[in-house]
Amino acid sequence: MKKHIYHSIDDLPDFCTVTDFSGLFGVSRATAYRMAAQGSIPCIHIGRRVVMSREHIRRWADQAAGMGAR
Repeated sequence: MKKHIYHSIDDLPDFCTVTDFSGLFGVSRATAYRMAAQGSIPCIHIGRRVVMSREHIRRWADQAAGMGAR
């Protein structure tokens, strides 16, 4: 499987994976899965998969940076 490198949230696909998230934010996959399990990042669980919306990640990042929602 080819690993994509993302440089900004805008580069992410509309719906992305934990691997995509971890690469963009510079955290390990284990940390990203832990954040998802704790509800720290916006995601949905589809069976064993964890899926994230680019727009929800954008809002989460803006809030975390203290900028508020767009």
